Amino acid sequence: MAEMQQLADTMLAAASTVLGRLVEQPAAATGCMRKDHEGSIRTDGNELVTMAEIPSIGAKVVVRFPSADMQAIVGIMLGGAEDLGEMGPMQLSIASETVSQIAVAMAEALAKELNVTNDGIHAELCTDATALPPPPFESYIGMIQVGADLTPQVAIDFAAITKSKLGDAASAEAPPAVYEQAAAPATAPAAAAPAAPVREPAPERKPVPASPPPNAHNVAYTSMQPTHVQAAHPGQANLDLVHDVPLQISAVLGKSVMPLREVVSLQSGTVFELDKLAADPIDLYVNNILIARGEVVVVDDKYAVKISELNPQPS
Repeated sequence: MAEMQQLADTMLAAASTVLGRLVEQPAAATGCMRKDHEGSIRTDGNELVTMAEIPSIGAKVVVRFPSADMQAIVGIMLGGAEDLGEMGPMQLSIASETVSQIAVAMAEALAKELNVTNDGIHAELCTDATALPPPPFESYIGMIQVGADLTPQVAIDFAAITKSKLGDAASAEAPPAVYEQAAAPATAPAAAAPAAPVREPAPERKPVPASPPPNAHNVAYTSMQPTHVQAAHPGQANLDLVHDVPLQISAVLGKSVMPLREVVSLQSGTVFELDKLAADPIDLYVNNILIARGEVVVVDDKYAVKISELNPQPS
């Protein structure tokens, strides 16, 4: 398996490439130094914690960015000011997308180094510490020189289970040792040895049938029938187990796609167009799955949705 230090350096180099492209300034990685993280990783501190996943080997890598560094980077992306003060919702959204892009590039570089496919690689800002791998961690910290004055820090954490996955992937690269042995080189013919005396072939021996061991007897198996399983009533199959699971319901009036320059220029009073007509029904999602469509109504001074179509086909 490749050294973890080498893998961390490769990932940091990929991060510097993406970061330089995002801020449109030269960026170069300064190398990683090992500094293991003690205990569980928290998401409520002064860091933006991102988790990147490589589905092809089932590995998850944690990447951490100091909030102050990302605040300076977002300031540059929004017009050159490195000091924004505390980041608002818009700046946090930009920072979240930025660290996710960087983490994806780092995971893709790791997959390439291990010679595994990068299909399905994704990363996202993690706000729930329970979703992160448990300790212990083997951690590496590196710096990226951006321009002349900015040196953001990046921390990479490999949990024990992640190191095991990476080791399995690296072991799968090389064939077993039995296939690596090259054929023995042909040697020069040795001097002719004296011919051995010719011997008469031994008389052919007929095989003697083996006698059964003492007390041997045939084994009789008891005939069995499959157990009948009573089917649950339609619509009631173990639903009681999930009745209390909370679901997030979203009513989507419409969507719009805009470049970053237009998003950061939004102000109070700005009007932008959605992709639906005024008479079109709105979409109702449960945990990001479209389940119904309906129309907006008002009930006791609050917006509500009157369902007009269940299980619609996505448009």
